[in-house]
Amino acid sequence: MIKTTSMPEQVAAHLIEEIDQERWTGLMPGRKRLADELGVNARTVDRALSILEKKGHLQPQGAGKRRRIVKKTKGGAKAALQVEMLLYERDEAYNLYVLELRRALADAGHRLNVVTKTLLDLKRDPQRVARMVRANPGKAWIVESAPRPVLEWFAQEEIPTFALFGTMTNLPIAGTGPDVLPALRESLKNLFDRGHRRIVLLTREERRKPGLGLVEQTFLEELQTRGIETGSYNLPDWEETPAGLRRCLDSFFDVTPPTAIFMSHNAQLLAVENYLARHRGRDLRNVTLISTDYHQHYEWCDPPIPHFRWKSEEAVRRVVKWVEELASGKVGRRQKLIRARFVGADAIQPVE
Repeated sequence: MIKTTSMPEQVAAHLIEEIDQERWTGLMPGRKRLADELGVNARTVDRALSILEKKGHLQPQGAGKRRRIVKKTKGGAKAALQVEMLLYERDEAYNLYVLELRRALADAGHRLNVVTKTLLDLKRDPQRVARMVRANPGKAWIVESAPRPVLEWFAQEEIPTFALFGTMTNLPIAGTGPDVLPALRESLKNLFDRGHRRIVLLTREERRKPGLGLVEQTFLEELQTRGIETGSYNLPDWEETPAGLRRCLDSFFDVTPPTAIFMSHNAQLLAVENYLARHRGRDLRNVTLISTDYHQHYEWCDPPIPHFRWKSEEAVRRVVKWVEELASGKVGRRQKLIRARFVGADAIQPVE
């Protein structure tokens, strides 16, 4: 008996060939464009696309949205992915978790490419980021420490994106990072128990403007609940350059020296240590420096530098799991933070 092939099946077979030849990648064209191109009606295209869904070549994205293409290797195994990574700044390429992530993805059969441009190079501007992404059309993106407008652009474009840190809350993209609020509250309690009242948080501009980030807001609220009237002294508006940091520190120590300074980047902590040692030798012993970031060199210090510690290997594991699911056709959008803990409380000196 001769088996006839229906028109939707013929269209489906043709579309599979086109996908295998990578004529289309990422999102499948809509039914109107396909119908016009193939010279068939939209109903036939709908049935053909449904066949591709059942065979695992397309992943539905919800009502009214284009389907995502699932590229398969021979035998139906998951395809290896080229994953692009956009860093906040160049030095981040040498962070331990970036090196661990590159190795873990390679072990899983995927490749991580760190693009040459960083968010700082691109002025944290979504339009510049968009041009860079379109010039590097990777299958998936990992974006580190991105401000919200940049992550909003990735979400609107429906590009498979994993936010590694950054202001991702309530956006339809996957992500992880440290939950530092418990560590922040514990560190402030330790400071207050030892008599500290002049406490400062140095943080990046995008976490202060146009609105405060959750960490910054919680920091001020915790001070206020302890009777401190907060303002620009506690959360200064400063220019994130070496000269800008120097001016900010001069403004403090020439008038009302803080007894504790939080910093959101370990490079800033080293810069503040250097400033105190070279210019404020007598004040160095009277200022507690706390990093809300973590770096492996803190373990070499005696006494240890107070800091927030979290398991970077857990972040690496979650990124690899997301890439593996994406390679199998599932676009994950789950966000889950990793609890950070405060380390180094014994190094906090009491206020004399």
